[in-house]
Amino acid sequence: MKMTYEEVFAKASERLMKAKVKDIDQHIAVQFNIEGEGEGAFYAEIKDGKMNVQPYDYRDNDISVNVNADVLVKALESKTADTLGFYGDESKIAVFKTALVTIPKKTVRKAAAAKTEKPAAKKTTKKAASK
Repeated sequence: MKMTYEEVFAKASERLMKAKVKDIDQHIAVQFNIEGEGEGAFYAEIKDGKMNVQPYDYRDNDISVNVNADVLVKALESKTADTLGFYGDESKIAVFKTALVTIPKKTVRKAAAAKTEKPAAKKTTKKAASK
């Protein structure tokens, strides 16, 4: 699936902002480096029990992740953080991974039309009575 940097950032930040981090009392800065299609960088920061995601480089980060857009989006939608290559402070990586697990899985919903689809009406034809 082709995505621009803006689309990658929008999808990733939407998912990351759903992580439950209120009980995390340490500062963790994660630099995401998107490689290939949708190339660019953004960061996610946990500070004072809040998640902050911004479309900028965070040079003084604790953790960096080099990943292509599809892998990142799929990992955040399915809570499979282990598919991401984390580099940096091991203890902070562990805490960040536990935060990612709290992101609700994205459920794929069938088209709304499927819900509202009514069964086809039966066609009845009257046979002409023969005389």
